[in-house]
Amino acid sequence: MKDPKLPKRSLKNHSPVDPARTVRKPPAPKPRDKHPRTEVPSPSRQASVPPASGVAAWSNLPSALDATLPDSTPISGEELSPKEKFLNWLKPTRWQFWVILTVLLPGGVGGLALAMLLRLPALPNCPSIFWPTASASLRLYCAELAANKQTVKDLLEAIELVNALPEDHPLRPQINQLIEQWASDILDLGDKVFHQGKLQEAISIARQVPAQTSAASLVTERIDRWQAVWKKAEGLYREAEDFLRKEEWNQAFRTATFLLSVGNNYWETTKYQELTEAIKTAREDGEKLYQARRLVEQGGVDNLVEAIALVEKIGPNSYVYKKAQDEIRKIGRQMLALAEEELEQRRNSSAAINIARRIPASAKLAEEAQDLIILAEAYADAWQGKVASLEAAIIRAQKVTVKRPLYGKAQRLIARWQREIEDIAHLEKAQTLARGGSIDALSNAVAEASLIPVSNPRYEEAQDSINEWQRQIETLEDSPYLNRAEALAIAGDLGSLQAAIAEASRVGRGRALYSEAQQRVGQWQRQVETMQDRPYLDSAQQWALIGDAVSLQAAIDEASRIGPGRALYDEAQNRISEWRSRLQRMQDRPTLDGARDLAARGDLQGAISLAERIGSGRALSNDAADDLQRWRSQIRAEENLQEARRLAGGATPEALAAAIRTADRVPNFSPLRNEADLAISQWSQQILSLAQQQATFDVAGAIEIARRIPENTASYGAARAQIEAWQRMLMPSPTPRTFP
Repeated sequence: MKDPKLPKRSLKNHSPVDPARTVRKPPAPKPRDKHPRTEVPSPSRQASVPPASGVAAWSNLPSALDATLPDSTPISGEELSPKEKFLNWLKPTRWQFWVILTVLLPGGVGGLALAMLLRLPALPNCPSIFWPTASASLRLYCAELAANKQTVKDLLEAIELVNALPEDHPLRPQINQLIEQWASDILDLGDKVFHQGKLQEAISIARQVPAQTSAASLVTERIDRWQAVWKKAEGLYREAEDFLRKEEWNQAFRTATFLLSVGNNYWETTKYQELTEAIKTAREDGEKLYQARRLVEQGGVDNLVEAIALVEKIGPNSYVYKKAQDEIRKIGRQMLALAEEELEQRRNSSAAINIARRIPASAKLAEEAQDLIILAEAYADAWQGKVASLEAAIIRAQKVTVKRPLYGKAQRLIARWQREIEDIAHLEKAQTLARGGSIDALSNAVAEASLIPVSNPRYEEAQDSINEWQRQIETLEDSPYLNRAEALAIAGDLGSLQAAIAEASRVGRGRALYSEAQQRVGQWQRQVETMQDRPYLDSAQQWALIGDAVSLQAAIDEASRIGPGRALYDEAQNRISEWRSRLQRMQDRPTLDGARDLAARGDLQGAISLAERIGSGRALSNDAADDLQRWRSQIRAEENLQEARRLAGGATPEALAAAIRTADRVPNFSPLRNEADLAISQWSQQILSLAQQQATFDVAGAIEIARRIPENTASYGAARAQIEAWQRMLMPSPTPRTFP
């Protein structure tokens, strides 16, 4: 049986049960002091009155007043003050005292009774209760108090309090109902925590749901759902982050929008807002990165420095921060490469130092830049090419210690400059020997400089000197050949020139004077060829002066004896072309004249057949081609005019229109054009006449016939006027208006 003293309660809104409401008596309320005690200042009497309550306080009032009031006996001849008079009334021996007491006593008693009626009984102190002896109603009361706090700990304590009662207890049905409700509340608290973004805490809460409750069957499904939602949300978040790192902003934002429907308030609000802000920031940072890359593409130290300054604005929390840092280091490396280029290719140490000093600290290349500055200063010393300057360069390079990034490069330079110091003596000795200027001195200089190995940094310089001295040796050796050849060529006869050529040809290929010798040989060879071939060309000209076909052919044959590459070859070919053109004209003129005669007599086909015998590339081939084109056009004009007349014989509008189109194909330059125009005018007039005849019984048909007259004919204007008149005839007459 349910305890009638315990009303049914819910978790959210119920009143706690007071197990002592019918057995505990309320304590008596404290009376109000309607007349607060007023202390009268007195230097001689300071007494304290202990507190009292109820009737006892009133019974002690006279003695208290006696103890606190000053002596009110007036001094002879003195007037009492109003306060002293009032205090004198309060003495028990005065009647005023009893009047006041009679008035105040009933009111005090009534107030005390009312306070006792209105005072609630004291509530039990649940934390201090000894539970083994506590009643069921007290357990239920304290359990509900704990459950109302709506925390997991308190809900579990509430369940533990009431669940300790036996199964056959009369309150068990109500207890079981409350336990189910509180277990469901625990699961709801887990769901609330889950939506606050605390997955593990939510799972921990859900797993505390008592196993004997129906809510326990929902725990596994609820946890699985939470974990699935969380896993999906985390996957979307990571996917969006991956897109941000790839600088695919639109894809990142599109993925972020999927969080809005993931099924968790924390991911749909807090994390979504966090992600969209990250996308916005990443997009702005990506634009900075893009602008920096554009500056890098433009090249130049200033652009590289500006690009680094732009990328430095990207903070460490940005998704493109790693790319930004990589870009900064990459740009810094490019600046180092530019500085090295100034050193290696342009030998400009000051420019290299300036570039290295402008590399920002964010590139994290401070040590490399400092090492490069040291090496650039060392380069500047080494470029002077002296032993002392090379030693100074080595001392500078030795400042790059073993733990420095450019230590390897410094060591290679030191080894190189040490070899230069070792071999510079060979080069200086060779230069001293070469100043002698003789073949022996130059040969000794070449031998001395050849001692410098390929691996030596001065090897190229030594080779340049060797090549120069070798050219001087070759010049000294070959100058006698060239001088003797020039002396021989002065005579100018065929034998002397051939001897000069033979002497100059002794200068071998690749020698210092080879180009000069070949130039002289070519000049003398042209003189020799001119002497040898001039008789052929003179003889050919003599034959050509005769002027007949046989003589011209003989001249061509004689001039053709001068072969390609000879000195007079171009002149001979020009003469041959001239004589061949004259010969072809003599050969083809009768043929072309005969064809023109046939054409003049009207035999165009015969003229064409005869003119086609003149082959292409001959002197009169262009004239023949022009005549052939004109004659063929004339034949087509005659054929078109004949066809037009044949068509016009049909005398129908269609036939006449076709005849006009065919006749109009006769070219304007053709002699038959006037005849064709006359026929076209006649046929267009015939079409107009046919249209006028048709109009007597078929105006619409007449219009169609008249429209066949071409625009460029004499009858076209009359036809258009006639068509307009016929069209007006076909227009309906306006209906006269009738008035009522």
